Amino acid sequence: MLIVAVIYALYLLIHHFGLLDLVTHFRHLQHLILQSGTLGYGLYIALFIVATVCLMPGSILVLVGGIVFGPWVGTLLSLVAATLASALSFLLARLLGRTLLLNYVGHTATFQAIERGIARNGVDFLILTRLIPLFPYNIQNYAYGLTAIPFWPYTLISALTTLPGIFIYTFMASTLAVDGITLFFVLKLSLAGLALFALVQAAKWYARRKRVELPQESHQ
Repeated sequence: MLIVAVIYALYLLIHHFGLLDLVTHFRHLQHLILQSGTLGYGLYIALFIVATVCLMPGSILVLVGGIVFGPWVGTLLSLVAATLASALSFLLARLLGRTLLLNYVGHTATFQAIERGIARNGVDFLILTRLIPLFPYNIQNYAYGLTAIPFWPYTLISALTTLPGIFIYTFMASTLAVDGITLFFVLKLSLAGLALFALVQAAKWYARRKRVELPQESHQ
């Protein structure tokens, strides 16, 4: 009953105070954080958590973090916020109970694929689905909460596997804000794209080596 009340309170908070518009309007969000001074750190993390738990886009917040806080502090704040948010979503799924949530998500292809993958391959499947964009990240958080994977391995692996992507996006957003669109920026952007591509390909190679059947491969 308490969990339902918390979710309902979040729903009212989002719609009454316009948090959805705040999260999705880049300039407004950037201005608010800049005007908040040192409270901007807490505001940024809180907004990130709310966006993730409520399945709103969190990618824009990573970009805002890079522009407002710079590449290093922005990466740290985004990593902390993303880890806390994924852990909270996971625990909400556990506390709400498998039976209740299965009525809503049990029929979805995302949940069924994740449950099969965890049953067959354990944490290897978690690592790969965090590195390879097979399913929406925010939905994964709830889906994994309904599996048998332990909380702490899930949280640690989630943090480690999201770090490379968070750093690259934060670094590029910070560079764009400082230098603008220059030839050097385009070169950095290309290198960042290659790095992400290489990371995904390395994850796929690891999956083949471990004989982990990924959902996109199972339909081929």
